[in-house]
Amino acid sequence: MNTQFCLESYLKDLEEIVNIDSGSWDYEGCGRMIQWFSDRYRQAGFDVIISDEPGKHPMMEARYSTEENACIDLLLMGHLDTVFPKGTVKERSFSIEDGCAKGPGAADMKSGALLALYLAEALAESDLNISLCVMLNSDEEIGSDDSAERIRELGRKAKFCFNFEGGRPGGAFVKQRKGVYDYYFEFNGVAAHAGIEPEKGASAVAEMGRFIEAVGKLNATEKGTTLNAGLVQGGTASNVVPDHAEMVVELRYLSEDEKERIESHFDYLVKNPMVLGVKSAWRRGSGFPPMNPNEKTEELMTVMEEIAAITGQKKPEFAFTGGGSDANHLGNFSIAVMDGCGPEGGLYHSAQEYMVISSVEPRFRLLFAAAEKLCKKTV
Repeated sequence: MNTQFCLESYLKDLEEIVNIDSGSWDYEGCGRMIQWFSDRYRQAGFDVIISDEPGKHPMMEARYSTEENACIDLLLMGHLDTVFPKGTVKERSFSIEDGCAKGPGAADMKSGALLALYLAEALAESDLNISLCVMLNSDEEIGSDDSAERIRELGRKAKFCFNFEGGRPGGAFVKQRKGVYDYYFEFNGVAAHAGIEPEKGASAVAEMGRFIEAVGKLNATEKGTTLNAGLVQGGTASNVVPDHAEMVVELRYLSEDEKERIESHFDYLVKNPMVLGVKSAWRRGSGFPPMNPNEKTEELMTVMEEIAAITGQKKPEFAFTGGGSDANHLGNFSIAVMDGCGPEGGLYHSAQEYMVISSVEPRFRLLFAAAEKLCKKTV
C-alpha cells in the first residue's frame, strides 16, 4: 500500500474544526461543520446530499461509486456534535500538549470524523472497485432521534461499517456495546391533608418508592443487565399526601430477552399497585438495541489482526463497553460493524478530553488495508 498520509495536514484540519463550536443544540455550529465536511467530500469527487430541515439537526451523506445504483460496500459513520455549549471554544480552543490534541470534541469525535474523511479520500483515489457511503449526523450526543432511521436504512444496504467514535484508552477498538433505553413512569394518586385526614389520600410517591425498590431487584449484572432510577420527582409540600410523581429509569442490556423480561415486570407492577388508589403507567423512550458481534464482525476482527501482524503493528484489541453509540442502531442487522475506529483518546465529555496524536496514522493504515482486503472479497 503506497497511500500517503500527511499528519501535518490532518492536524491543521483538526484545529480548524475543533475551533468550531458545535454542541448538539447549536444548529448554526453544527451546520458549519456539515458544510465544512461537505465541501471536502465534493472536492474529493463524492456526491453529497445535505439534509437540513427546519427544527431538525443537519446531517449529510457522501457517496462514491464507480457503478450506478451500487450497494454499499463500506459505510463510514460519525457525528459532528459535541456535548459542549456554545462559547466553549473561546474558553479553551484547540491545543497540542504532551503529544495529545485537546479542545472541545477533539476526541469525541471530531478527530474520528476527520480520520473517516482522510480514509474515504484515500479509498476513492485507490484502484479499488468500491462503493463508499459516509454518513455524518449532528445529534448523536442527544440520542440521534433525527438521524437514527436513516442510519438504519443505510445499514440495511451495507456490507461493512466503520464507526469513528474515539478508540478506547490504550487504543482498543469497540466490538460490543450494550443497548440503552430510557423508561418514563407516571404515578397519579389522591391528594389529602397529611395531618388531618391522611387516610383519604393515596400517595403517588409511596407507589413510586415501591417501583424504585422493584427496579433494583431487576438488575442482573451476570447477564449484563443494569437499571438505574436516575430521575425522580413528586409531591408539593410535606403536609400534603402527594397525588403525582414521575421518574425516569435507564436500562442497559445485552440481549432482547432481558429487555422483554424487564418490560414484562413493569407491566406487572402497573397492574398490581401496592398503594390502592394510585394508577401508574410507563412508556419506553428513545434509545437503541445492543451491538453484539456476529460472524461477519468476527471475520472483520480476524482480518484486522492479520493485517496488523503483516505490517508490524501491535495486535489490535477489541473491547466491550456499556456505553452506546450510533453503531448500536445496526446491532440487529447482519452487517459487520467495528466501532471505536477513531484515534485513541480519553476523558471524553470533560475539559480534559484528549486525543493521542501518535495513534492517528497507524489507525489510518490499518483501516485502509482492512477496507482494501474486505472490499476486494465483495467484487
